[in-house]
Amino acid sequence: MVIRAGVDTGGTFTDLVVFDSESSQIQSSKSLSTHKTPVTAFSSTLDKLKIDPESVSELVHGTTIATNALIERKGGSVAYVTTAGFEDVPFIQRTTRPELYNLAWEKSLPMVERRADCYGLPERLLYDGSVLRPLHQADIDALVSFLKHSNYDAVAVCLLFSFINPMHELMIKKRLQEKLPDIPCSISSEVAPIWREYDRASSTIADAFVKPVVSKYVNDLTDGLASINLRAPLMIMKSNGGMMASHTCATSPIQSMMSGPAGGMIACQSIAEALELDNVLTMDMGGTSCDVGIIVEGQQKLTTQFEIEFGLTVSIPMIDIRTIGAGGGSIAWLDNGGFLQVGPKSAGADPGPACYDLGGIQPTVTDANLVLNRLIPEFFLNGSMPLSRDRAREALSTISPSGDHTIEDLAVSITQISEDNMANAIRMISVVEGYDPREFSLISFGGAGPLHATAIARKLSIPKVVIPVVPGNTSALGFLLADTRIDKIRTFPMRSDALNIDRINYQFEDAEAAATKELRADRYTGSITLINTIRMRYAGQNHEYDVPIPHGLLTLNILQSAFDSFHQRHEALYGYRRPEAVIEIISLSTTVVGRTSKPPMEFLKPKRTDTNETIQPVYFPEFGHLDTRVVERQSLAIGASISGPAVLVENGSTCLLRPGDHMQVDSSGSLLIEVDH
Repeated sequence: MVIRAGVDTGGTFTDLVVFDSESSQIQSSKSLSTHKTPVTAFSSTLDKLKIDPESVSELVHGTTIATNALIERKGGSVAYVTTAGFEDVPFIQRTTRPELYNLAWEKSLPMVERRADCYGLPERLLYDGSVLRPLHQADIDALVSFLKHSNYDAVAVCLLFSFINPMHELMIKKRLQEKLPDIPCSISSEVAPIWREYDRASSTIADAFVKPVVSKYVNDLTDGLASINLRAPLMIMKSNGGMMASHTCATSPIQSMMSGPAGGMIACQSIAEALELDNVLTMDMGGTSCDVGIIVEGQQKLTTQFEIEFGLTVSIPMIDIRTIGAGGGSIAWLDNGGFLQVGPKSAGADPGPACYDLGGIQPTVTDANLVLNRLIPEFFLNGSMPLSRDRAREALSTISPSGDHTIEDLAVSITQISEDNMANAIRMISVVEGYDPREFSLISFGGAGPLHATAIARKLSIPKVVIPVVPGNTSALGFLLADTRIDKIRTFPMRSDALNIDRINYQFEDAEAAATKELRADRYTGSITLINTIRMRYAGQNHEYDVPIPHGLLTLNILQSAFDSFHQRHEALYGYRRPEAVIEIISLSTTVVGRTSKPPMEFLKPKRTDTNETIQPVYFPEFGHLDTRVVERQSLAIGASISGPAVLVENGSTCLLRPGDHMQVDSSGSLLIEVDH
């Protein structure tokens, strides 16, 4: 057997999808995550499919280790090195506030201590990259001495205008590698060579902060995989939708942020293409969180802005994904005013929801769904994990309000609040960005997503919902559909009334060469695809937009077409254009893509099995308990149709059809649900 495996380690479950290229067979499994020893969950998922670890030829892994380290502030101690006089940039941050009139609001603190961790070097570059004050070797050696007598786990270097000229940062990195090889060093000209000093500083500090944690994770995982005789090359998903070798992840860990959700977006793009859907909203609801994304005209929306907390940014190329604390394990609680809240805290995998009967006592969304009979215990994870309805009711009773309300009323409120939160997240990535959800379909996946999909579609007037094959493992499937991808950014301001075409072409060539070299270093030997974009804005504006540029020698006519595209995009977003205005080019980016072999989507079609459906009472707030069909999804033939109410069960996920929903099995095996508004 020649097996490629995709493993997604989530907050609650670890998901596996394997593709045997010889038999063209795809299999999936799911186990509770074991965060202290991730390889235990890896091994468990393989054992469930009776797969010998030695038969795995490639392993692609998605992890939230970097994201969690930042959110929980459990990274390494970082020394921040910058141009003398600019030590306070990470603390000044921006002038924006989340609450305009809250005088008690305080800014989020960066991952370094003011004064104690900040080191200013006597050097200075000008805006064009020329040297005003040279950096002397003696000053670098003084920094080395300071670090040698300190106890830092990593160093972050961000010098003024290094995105134009990285010379001084490279001098520092080289010296630190010579004198202090055990202390990893992140420099802003490599992490985020972008306009805006604070964003570069924050991103570089974040990379250094997670580097010790991610490096240890990768090394421990590699050793753990070897201990179970899994010695296949380990690839890590990147936030931009590509993948990288594990050794690259250890040295550039910030690129692994949001790697799990990125896999889900890759899978959704392939699913949308197979179903000929151009405009798609995506919703991945797992045990801990919900990730939402958008695909417009068949293309994912990319961004370079991610907020860890308000004001703490990471500016690297990534798929635009918004995450909220709304998962099956999200805890329901009463605030100081006695109002019901759901999330963002989660019961996770340990102890998990109360119904798991593993020690959890706080009520969760999963407990609420079980109380409403929307989860069928005998089918949950193929019956391998018993669910206790009594434990779920006991947990909900701890926050049950007084009066005539029943436990079922409380359970409905918990699910509806969670659904409202997820609908609002989808509004943020669609309506706020100028897109109408009524013109989109919703692809819902994750273990908990299909339970809530049509309710959310109704809130947003979305006409069609798609539930893919193996929805509980869609992100892991996306790992097997991902390509190797390298993004390189070159920042150099230029105005449309003072263009230098030769310089733009040189920067594209330089970025392409650097990206190709990095791709080959990840052992990719195949042909490559190039994608070029230019980031631009009207002169005087503060935010830019990416405009695609065809690969090849740039001409004035091509650039004028790009300017026309920018005018159109600006008008679509803001309702007006300024064709007479000067356009500023801020930066350009080159993406080098190495295509990988992928499982054909037709092999995802389910194999039909005979089964007997049952009838169970399921609670709906508009009707009370309704006799509801419970159908095993694998028993449904291509073209089969069902009208709600119905519960469709399968290994790893459950889909709820509400009254008024009409489902048909597509030729690809996906469930297409028409939502009656």
